[in-house]
Amino acid sequence: MIPMKRTAEPEFLISGKQKWTNDFIKTGIINWHNRELLLKDLKAMTKDHCAFCDDVLSPIGSADPEIEHFKPKSKYKDLAFDWENLYPICRHCNGTKNDIFDDLLLRPDELGYQYNNWFRLDPNSFELKPVKAGNKYWNRAETTIRIYGFNKPDKVGRRSFVSAELADNKYLSKDFQPFRFL
Repeated sequence: MIPMKRTAEPEFLISGKQKWTNDFIKTGIINWHNRELLLKDLKAMTKDHCAFCDDVLSPIGSADPEIEHFKPKSKYKDLAFDWENLYPICRHCNGTKNDIFDDLLLRPDELGYQYNNWFRLDPNSFELKPVKAGNKYWNRAETTIRIYGFNKPDKVGRRSFVSAELADNKYLSKDFQPFRFL
């Protein structure tokens, strides 16, 4: 998770979210109005990366972009269209997390969040590990790793593959590189 700075809430979301939220609470069906525009605004905050695992989302990403409800819409219906609850996410992370929520989960836009304070990459296994030294909250990193599936075999394999590509200078800039923490 690379730190992200949340931008101002889009005007179309401000004007429509109350009606859309009421419709969702009544029907249980999420109706994304302006979904592509919303995804564009969300992806701009992460430079087209998954807000959680930091894989690229487009155009060459390994997963289609989805919209994450940090606090799941199944349990927090009133937050279904809340700007602060929405993130761009890859299919892997979204499918792994599903509708799980834990107060310990880290947010990439929370005040003071820095990747190196919470995570470290094991250079041999390509697994993400929580930083424990001097960090009394290391269990937040551990919880985030587990719930988003950062160490599932497909994610570990992808980080290993990207690391090899980095050694071959495959990426023109860090913005286009998956896993910018590598």
